[in-house]
Amino acid sequence: MSSWGPWTDEAFARAKAQDKPLLAAAGARPPKLAREVSQSVARRFVAVLADPDSRPDAAARVGAGHLVVMDPDGVRRGVLPISSADLGAALERMADEASFASSGRPEDPAPAWSAAVPPKSLGSAPDETCLEEAFAEARSAAAAGGVAVEVLEALAYAVSERNDARALPLLEQGVDALLSGPLWDAANGAFRALGESPLRANARRVRLLWDVHALTGADRWRRSVEAATRYLLHALYDPRLGSFLSAPAPKSPVHTADGNAQAVLALLRASAFDVPGAPQAAGKALSFLQGLYDPILGLRHSAGGGGEEVCGLLGDAAWSALAFTEAFQATGDKAHREFADVLLRFLFQELWERDNGGFLDRVPRASDPAILRETRLDPGLNAVALEVCWRLHHLKGNANYRRWLDWALRGLWSLCGADAAGRAGLARVADMAARGRLDLELVGRPGETLSAALLAAARRAYAPRAIVSFVDPDDQGYIMAHKLTADSYPRLFGCGTDLRRLSDSAEPSGVAAVLCAMRAAEGV
Repeated sequence: MSSWGPWTDEAFARAKAQDKPLLAAAGARPPKLAREVSQSVARRFVAVLADPDSRPDAAARVGAGHLVVMDPDGVRRGVLPISSADLGAALERMADEASFASSGRPEDPAPAWSAAVPPKSLGSAPDETCLEEAFAEARSAAAAGGVAVEVLEALAYAVSERNDARALPLLEQGVDALLSGPLWDAANGAFRALGESPLRANARRVRLLWDVHALTGADRWRRSVEAATRYLLHALYDPRLGSFLSAPAPKSPVHTADGNAQAVLALLRASAFDVPGAPQAAGKALSFLQGLYDPILGLRHSAGGGGEEVCGLLGDAAWSALAFTEAFQATGDKAHREFADVLLRFLFQELWERDNGGFLDRVPRASDPAILRETRLDPGLNAVALEVCWRLHHLKGNANYRRWLDWALRGLWSLCGADAAGRAGLARVADMAARGRLDLELVGRPGETLSAALLAAARRAYAPRAIVSFVDPDDQGYIMAHKLTADSYPRLFGCGTDLRRLSDSAEPSGVAAVLCAMRAAEGV
């Protein structure tokens, strides 16, 4: 029987009752340790697993490939790589030191191994030089064989929005490597889960591949992305709850908020390419996400699984808010936009780091073990939240969202260090903020067949800065003021920075020309 148990309040209470230090590892399964080391762990520690699926907040603080020693109050006392040659002796020594410290003798806890502590003063906002350096880092990472999703997303953005010809061959190389490497299971048409749930492993990559397909028009990846989309819809979708399982056919089904939000984003992208069942499953999952929301606690991290309830995580709210803004852009349903705004307001009220800007990764509570009260700003999750901030600044006309976005970018930029993937996401959002929106005005009623066809045509293009405004054809005051008059509606208008029309089309086949006219006006 394994000495490792889940990360729970009960485990910390047991450590206090037994006066033992805790040993934490990140993962769904116990780490592979030598027999004598395992015996030492069972004898000297209360061993806990921080599962990235059920406890992403704890797993992020432990770190993949590490063991963290804590005293019974959860104060971090030491960090060891699992691969350490003298792991057994080091753990015995740390167990003695942790017991000594917890007996009332003062000792400072070891600093967090990750970039957890925000800078003492705000840096400068990332300018074009900083952004070019960040995109160059992404190109270098891809050239070295990197297939991190954040890096490939940044390269796709650079090709489209920065007209970066150097990024295109590296993007194609990266996608080819992704689909020929160990992550891709061609036999099952799905991505393997290495350190994350099958749902997360597939959802974000499916969205990326549809984006690359839309950007390049290349068909050589189409069969793979269609197969992975079918995996989401048939192996992971649970029609009983209208949501997505973290893993197929589990003994104890778990439906996580962030995983479902990423699946919604992937399927909304697939819907534009007429994938059967994609819009229906995305709509059901959006309803599931709304059901997880509590106005006081925020989003519950998961439904099912039987573990302790976890609420108020940045990743859940940020990915869900992004999914609801995407759903609003795809359908024109204002309820989606308003729920995204509710989630963003929760983030500002509960997770905003008031001194330096940016969002903490979880809502800290007095009853938390000390390690969970460590201040942690995750650049990748902040990039998702700040993209929501940028979108809702335009969708809601809220100028404060833009000010907070700029504030956060100043505070977060220095946190990334040499992390090309972390910086890539922030660089993409910073560039979006600097360049502004591509303004599409749909004069027509949401739900009409032609309106839906025009929206789908726009979504079949890769235009990450596109923001669709929905104009009622009876609102003649707005139509006359912005010179959006036409012989018939629905009609999609492409407008410039002064909100004057550049091009328009009443047919889905003409939407690509509208987007081309907008990019030509920008010089992209």
